[in-house]
Amino acid sequence: MHRCSEFEFGNYFEVGNRDQLQPYLNQVWQRYREVNIEEEQNEEEGNVKEYQGFLSFDGNRARPKNFIGFVQTEDCLIEIYPKVFMGIEKTIANKNLFIKHIFYWFEYCRKWKFPFTNVDVELSEKVDFPELIINLMASKILEVLTDAPISLYQEVEESLIMPRGRINFNRYISRGLTNGNQHILECDYEPLMFDNSLNRAIKYVSRILQAKAKFSETQNKLYEIILILDEVEDVVCSTKELNTIKLNSFFSSYESVIDICHMVLEQQLYNHQHYEQTQWCLLFPMEYVFEDFVAGFLETHFSKDWDIKYQRSEKYLVDEPAKSFQMRHDIFLEAKPPGTRKIIIDTKYKIRYPESRIDAKKGIAQSDMYQMTSYALRRGCNEVLLLYPNYAEALQPIDTFIVESGFDTKHKINITAAEIPFWSMDSFKQLSESLKFSLEQLLAKPSPKDS
Repeated sequence: MHRCSEFEFGNYFEVGNRDQLQPYLNQVWQRYREVNIEEEQNEEEGNVKEYQGFLSFDGNRARPKNFIGFVQTEDCLIEIYPKVFMGIEKTIANKNLFIKHIFYWFEYCRKWKFPFTNVDVELSEKVDFPELIINLMASKILEVLTDAPISLYQEVEESLIMPRGRINFNRYISRGLTNGNQHILECDYEPLMFDNSLNRAIKYVSRILQAKAKFSETQNKLYEIILILDEVEDVVCSTKELNTIKLNSFFSSYESVIDICHMVLEQQLYNHQHYEQTQWCLLFPMEYVFEDFVAGFLETHFSKDWDIKYQRSEKYLVDEPAKSFQMRHDIFLEAKPPGTRKIIIDTKYKIRYPESRIDAKKGIAQSDMYQMTSYALRRGCNEVLLLYPNYAEALQPIDTFIVESGFDTKHKINITAAEIPFWSMDSFKQLSESLKFSLEQLLAKPSPKDS
């Protein structure tokens, strides 16, 4: 199998069979659009583009774009790591730490819920990224399924002589009376069943993963899951069925299993050979991961003092003659009690290289400054934070820009551009504390001379 490890926006690499890989990615992209199109479209951006945005091709070579994760086909495995690690040698030990960072980031994300964020992961020369993910998924499913087998109330439609549940009169008239079967009642009832929609989805996902797993340890775990669910019917499932499942608090452990099923099914292609497909992938857009991580971290550690609103978009830049130019901040903070302070936070998944910070703009895009100034003006907010991932282990200096009003000298907008400790190859275990301290400093009440 042809293997390649690369960073986002890294170098071109050989892909082997492009005729197999590109059509697969095109189909996965269509699935991605179906799941995300409502969330990623707005007035300014329009719809998610129709052509696949995972890799750019040049003959039999490809180059990663802004997605991380992996793509695996019958003859090719591509691993894509975040660009923040670019320049670091891709040794087994370093790759392990890359993956630990990814799991750590997902611990705070709400959109992509990784069910195994606190595990001690280790790659080896024999175990690759996809096999590691399959093993973790299988372990989690088996653990939950063994600990608390789940039976759910499943809606059943049945023709009976004696009534049970509720009579469906529409079906009774169309099937019974019109065919001379007045004595046959069409009943709808909900018995407690082990053969339910959730267990069917788990069994289906386990069979998909079993077809992709290589190592006997992983395959044995998946075989054990399928054996436990032997009485459950084998059917093709989709995320639509998962979205209808409701759990009570007693089975809260199954939420992580549902997340696994979502993760697999959202990128699964459906055909009559659904178990035999050798291609699969897990790909995530890093700019959204960074944004979601920062919002989740703030919500977890700073909600006591701040009301944190994520992706707030109820205001428009223009109200007359009609509402237009919808504003969408990444994060909007209001201090508790209300009315004391407001801060707009915009996350920028961009690397500010030291050489780009030499001029007066300090590596800040002019469009970002215009956008944040207009948002602050419309919100009546004089504090804006532009947050970037760290370029190196040591954070670069904070840059502050003051935008003065042309109407008077009293009103000013303070725009602060700062790196936050998003990764650390030297002190990964202290990363949370470092990030918390950094954000505390940035959110500290400004002195009167800075207000």
